[in-house]
Amino acid sequence: MTMNLVESVGVRVPPSAPASFASSKGTCKRGGSVRSGFCKRDFSQNNANFGRSAVPLRFMYFRNDSWVNFSADVVETLRAGFLERKPIIETSIDGSKYIFDFKRMLQIEYSTGNCRSISWIDESGKCFFPSDFFSEEEFIESECSEWDDYTSCNYKNKNCNCNPKIEIEVKIDRPSSKRKREEEPEVSSSYKAAGNDAVKCQRLEEGGDAKWPNAIRLNETDMTSMLVKDNFLKGIAKVDSGALVTSIYQCKRETHLDKARHEVFQKTNEVTKAARGTSNMVYAWFGASAKRVESVLAHGFGKPSKLPAADAYGIGIYLSPVGLPHLSAKIADVDGNGLKHLILCRVILGNVEKVEAGSEQSYPSSVDFDTGSDDPKNPKWYVVWSNIANMHILPESVVSFRPSNMQGQAPLRAVAGVKYSLEKLFSKIKSSLPPGKVQEILMIYSTYRAGMMAKDAFIKKLRQVAGDEVLRSAIQDINASG
Repeated sequence: MTMNLVESVGVRVPPSAPASFASSKGTCKRGGSVRSGFCKRDFSQNNANFGRSAVPLRFMYFRNDSWVNFSADVVETLRAGFLERKPIIETSIDGSKYIFDFKRMLQIEYSTGNCRSISWIDESGKCFFPSDFFSEEEFIESECSEWDDYTSCNYKNKNCNCNPKIEIEVKIDRPSSKRKREEEPEVSSSYKAAGNDAVKCQRLEEGGDAKWPNAIRLNETDMTSMLVKDNFLKGIAKVDSGALVTSIYQCKRETHLDKARHEVFQKTNEVTKAARGTSNMVYAWFGASAKRVESVLAHGFGKPSKLPAADAYGIGIYLSPVGLPHLSAKIADVDGNGLKHLILCRVILGNVEKVEAGSEQSYPSSVDFDTGSDDPKNPKWYVVWSNIANMHILPESVVSFRPSNMQGQAPLRAVAGVKYSLEKLFSKIKSSLPPGKVQEILMIYSTYRAGMMAKDAFIKKLRQVAGDEVLRSAIQDINASG
């Protein structure tokens, strides 16, 4: 599995016309860039996505600066057309007729010509996004209001301004306060009672630019974040289908130490490939306590993993294959906030030898091997010996999640003895959420009030949509105002 783990760069430009209605004559260039499908280069990139993609498992459309999933019935219709390699599909959604153009990665409303960008994730877990994208609202509000086969754009003042301002936003460190409220996990106000470990965990989540050292938080709509999350949830579902991902961080590699570790890893990869014929590099999960995860990101791997003697296959750093995150999750400790943390790593395995259960082996049995495993052909564990761990393992990202057995406690419990109404809670949180999420919460509440949803299910869904940090802040405001 190949992942391009890169920082997110958002580029905002005024929306253009849909490719279906734009002509090649008089194309309106926008500072060297145009919307997806509106120039030959972009069309070529999007067309290539259609050509090299396997059948998608998930389709999304762009709205309110984020990617939103299509419903299951729409996905099945699109999958069927994609399977037949049809570049264009016509279908009806809620009584309206739409055209889906896979080569241009567009959804076009038949009656109005309004369009928006689409994307997908295929069966192999690969993400396919248009080279640039826009929502239907952006298209409607665009200055380019009239399109046909002979005119590329026709502004209201009849003059095509081909050089509007382009705003480029590079998201590296500190998110906005609103985004932080939406996305960060709950930090219980009762952490003091849990001792020093909870204090440290609270400081990690709320203090500074990032929760983890030398790492940045990824937005939920970031391609890397979506790919990592999908792989994690697919694997963890084998034992915990209700696990809730609270955040994903990506390693930055900006310090001298991190750059040196990266260079050493690349050199080790080259040397191993030259010696063995292949470096046998894979992605794998490493699970540990929050304190250990912090130490690994800051200083590298040191102490060997701790497993029960009967389950151990030598003494070293234990990582589970990318499809088996639940194994590493078992040896990851729950922190003071009820979260577990796994590091997704790149691992150079080289030649792998079988290590017997209960073995105390701590280095290769001969010069012919580099690492160990319980079963090299069908591994549950990769074992990297401690003396070579920092040359053979490179952290890429950190996934924090709340196991389902830790989700029964509503964040409201942190403020003991406070009585409140849901109406008062809603009035507090609506200013911290985008309109789309507010509407979703109101719909969930209506379902709950109608007796069609259990209380536990309502609380769980409320936390998923609003986010624990937003709810915690709202409850604290209610408490402070009496």
